[in-house]
Amino acid sequence: MASLLIKRICAVFKRWDAQNATPCLNSKSTTKYKTLQWKSNPSLKKFILRDFPMNREPIKMKEGNLPSIEYTRTLTNRQILYVVELFGTFTCIWPSDPNSSKKQIIFRNIRWLFAMLNLTLLMISLTLALYYFRHDVSILMKSISEMTSVLEAILDLILCRMNNDQLQVLIGKVKTFIEVADEHETKAMERYMDRYKQFLSITASAYIICSILFSLAPFFSAQELPVDGWLPFTTESPGIYCIVYINHVYCIYLTTFCIGVDFMIVILFSYSAAKLNILKVKLRHVNDFDVLVSCVKEHQEIIGFVEDTKTTIETLLFKTNATMGSAVICGGFPLIYVSLICQPAQQNQSFTVMGKFILVMISGCTRMYVNAWPADDLQECSVQFAQSMTDVQWIGKPKKMKSTLIIMMQRSQKPFVIKMGGLLPSLTLEYFANFLTTITSYFMAMRTMIES
Repeated sequence: MASLLIKRICAVFKRWDAQNATPCLNSKSTTKYKTLQWKSNPSLKKFILRDFPMNREPIKMKEGNLPSIEYTRTLTNRQILYVVELFGTFTCIWPSDPNSSKKQIIFRNIRWLFAMLNLTLLMISLTLALYYFRHDVSILMKSISEMTSVLEAILDLILCRMNNDQLQVLIGKVKTFIEVADEHETKAMERYMDRYKQFLSITASAYIICSILFSLAPFFSAQELPVDGWLPFTTESPGIYCIVYINHVYCIYLTTFCIGVDFMIVILFSYSAAKLNILKVKLRHVNDFDVLVSCVKEHQEIIGFVEDTKTTIETLLFKTNATMGSAVICGGFPLIYVSLICQPAQQNQSFTVMGKFILVMISGCTRMYVNAWPADDLQECSVQFAQSMTDVQWIGKPKKMKSTLIIMMQRSQKPFVIKMGGLLPSLTLEYFANFLTTITSYFMAMRTMIES
């Protein structure tokens, strides 16, 4: 029994060390693994150096009948998709599982109705504030900024529910690809996910921190509630105040985690771009007609997936850019007003107000950039794919192979441009840069007018 217990304890320590090991490269480009116990326990260090593989491959350990442990340096595609699914499940924007039971569907519908009820009540409160605080520019603009965020969450819930079946099919294809992809296909997908992963992680963390600050604002400032709404009744009663406060906090976190919609769109764009790159590599090695036909079919599937994606998310993209653009504009007006008009005695309060508006503006610009970046990459990837068609070895091949290749070239000449309806330009980084330039120019002109 004692020996069995010792083995189990050793297995637990091995499991802990495998999970906490972090790779770092030395000057000879070999990988060593550091753990927290190395300096304090030389014998453990010797054991790890002897037993752990000194390479860049994942560490796999197994002790008896215990499951094997695998450590990888970065999040895998499956883990990233799981995290985004958690965001979407909390906010009821993730497409439902086709294999869900009747009870799960009913519970999901109840959660969706509960979220919509809370957001609607807060929206009514903010709408009343527009009239009640119509003579206070600072509170008025702040209420409009908060109202655009709440409106964006409401529209997310409605649009994702309306497009549930389409999103279910698209996400299902991505999940299937991740499950059955070989090493080359997995790396192609990871290259795109790694490109956005760090920025998206920072964005999600910033949003969560921002929601925490808004939730705790009544405890550190003269503000009574987290959101500047107006209520037709008093909140002096502790019970009523707690109910209203919980409603505000819940809605704040709903609007925060609705960023999962943007992350879901990033995954769909990354999948399309990765499939194009995989097909581009395959075309370089085409040597017979049958392989070329399979590439044509795969290209057709990619085009169909992108078209379905554009149709499904076009309204979502228009909504995000319209609401977040309004939030940035409404957040900029109070900044100019507070910085120029506030009296010295109100400086402490004005700094708090300016900090909130700055957070609102940064959040709005970030949401727009999160969508524009992968959309621009997908467009660039489609252009590069069209240019790579000239690398296919077609000289000396049969006529039917040349004809098929010419048809494929013609179909690839149209880049994957992501549109946002007829009211806004195509979604690219150029569009985002033009938006920032225009808004900055208007704000500087307005500041000059107020000063003069």
